[in-house]
Amino acid sequence: MSATPSPKSALLDRETPSILKLAGFLSLSGLFSTSAILIDANMVGPIGDETLAGLGLCAGLYGVFMALLFGLGSGAQILLTRAFGAGDMHLYYKRLLRMMALGLGHSIILVLLFRFNINFLVDWLATTSGIGFAAKRYLALMVYALPLSFAAYLLTISFDVRRQAPRELRGFAIELPLNVILNALLIYGWFGAPELGIKGAAIATLVSQSARLIYLIVLTVRDMRVALRDKGPAETSGSTDYDREALLPRSVLIPVMLNVAALIVGAQAYQLLFAQQPYLTFAALALMTPWLSVANVLGRAVAMSATLTCADLEPGSPELRKAIRSILTALRLLAPRLALLFVGVTLLADALSWHISDWVRINFLLLIPYGGLLVLVRTASVTIGAILRATDRPKWVFWVQVGLQWGFGVPLLLICTHVFELSLYIVYGILILEEAMRLGIMALRLKRRAFTEDHSPKSDSPQVRAE
Repeated sequence: MSATPSPKSALLDRETPSILKLAGFLSLSGLFSTSAILIDANMVGPIGDETLAGLGLCAGLYGVFMALLFGLGSGAQILLTRAFGAGDMHLYYKRLLRMMALGLGHSIILVLLFRFNINFLVDWLATTSGIGFAAKRYLALMVYALPLSFAAYLLTISFDVRRQAPRELRGFAIELPLNVILNALLIYGWFGAPELGIKGAAIATLVSQSARLIYLIVLTVRDMRVALRDKGPAETSGSTDYDREALLPRSVLIPVMLNVAALIVGAQAYQLLFAQQPYLTFAALALMTPWLSVANVLGRAVAMSATLTCADLEPGSPELRKAIRSILTALRLLAPRLALLFVGVTLLADALSWHISDWVRINFLLLIPYGGLLVLVRTASVTIGAILRATDRPKWVFWVQVGLQWGFGVPLLLICTHVFELSLYIVYGILILEEAMRLGIMALRLKRRAFTEDHSPKSDSPQVRAE
């Protein structure tokens, strides 16, 4: 296998067309990554509304389990981009291996922590015994997917940083067909296989994700051998302040990790509070949740491309300002189209979902406009937040995003659902309002910091700015 392309040459093109192309590859990767829950939701649906609602509850809990691990991955993305941009592949792979060890250690602790508390959590959150029974059967196995999910996520990021997303995308040619085939065999008991219902969906997901992870590991080991054999130390003449960072600088890693983890936990808190709605209403939301997850992944692809585009540039430099303008142009092009695509796809999904009940179908239709607006606002919010985390003060972004979510959105939603028992359509508006407030505050910050103030890279090092 030939050596990977030169990092410096790969990062030179930061114009809008290049960002759009990168976002496209990241969108495909994210779309395929969410395929497991989407496939499970559609193949479990015919079993019954309570089983479908149980799967929706599982999606919320599993997101909570993965929150800290996704936060570690987001911090790794910034640090790997800076090492790659500096041309130091030794530092790049040292950071990758260190982050892998750190994440796997955390994931094993999470498995031990949550495996013995699943019944308590499900009993506390499930509104019917049928929902609880289905959720326990699925989560009892899926909790063991935490190390697999993190390892695959981090290795996927490593290919994205090196602009090699098409290579890792081939792994889904293994995972997706295997997942569909095993789901058909194990959920419905086709061709003499055991009919396991929702438990069969969990087994299919575990096996198919493991197959893809093996493929990613093989590719990564090959690339690492070539890079460490052929690449010498990075040239200091072309280096930036970022290549003088510690191996895993806490001033970057900790606030980014906590920021992303808190946002994910908050998003799942919304989902779990929504689960307290009547089960026919929540079943409609559970049917929409995979499509919202897909839309969120596509929106995060724009944010990830923003991070990869500007994380290695000097703070306050003309190159950074130009890169941010290109990112914002790409955002204006993609966000409205993504929202319209979500509305169109969900309308089509409703028309084709012949196996669901009429009440679930009606509630699903009523939720579509809310979902489209949420996709539009959230795409812009996560992209601007990613720019600020990579180039400004990660701690400031943390306090703004987490403060709004946990100080405003979640408490207000808790009051509306448990005290006033308002309908899902009213409380869903609270989620959209909180996202819109976050977007407004961060957009003003980006405008002032990136295009108004004159930052001097010499006096404003990454270590100082991170504080």
